[in-house]
Amino acid sequence: MFDKEGLAAALAGMGDGQEAREAVARLQEFDRVKIDQLILSSLDRAWKNAGFVTAGVLIAAPDEYEDIPEAYYASRVCALANASRIEVKGDLEVLKTCEIRLWPASGVD
Repeated sequence: MFDKEGLAAALAGMGDGQEAREAVARLQEFDRVKIDQLILSSLDRAWKNAGFVTAGVLIAAPDEYEDIPEAYYASRVCALANASRIEVKGDLEVLKTCEIRLWPASGVD
């Protein structure tokens, strides 16, 4: 189920303009899944800077997401980490220095 409370919390923390907040508010569950897949498909077993990943996904995202701010993508990275779908090295609050990657298939690295 789509987490409207989580979305509201993400919106409240964004310093972006009204247009960006409205664009995020229009997102549906299938949009969240698609954005999560965009993030996951940009990762592999190598550590990547989380800020570069979110910026890259923002730039490469389909046109229907052009008004979605980078802060939303960053919130999805946090959600993927909290769901143990990606591995994190560093503090997700500091995307410049945080690194992320897909978990190893065997659970060992």
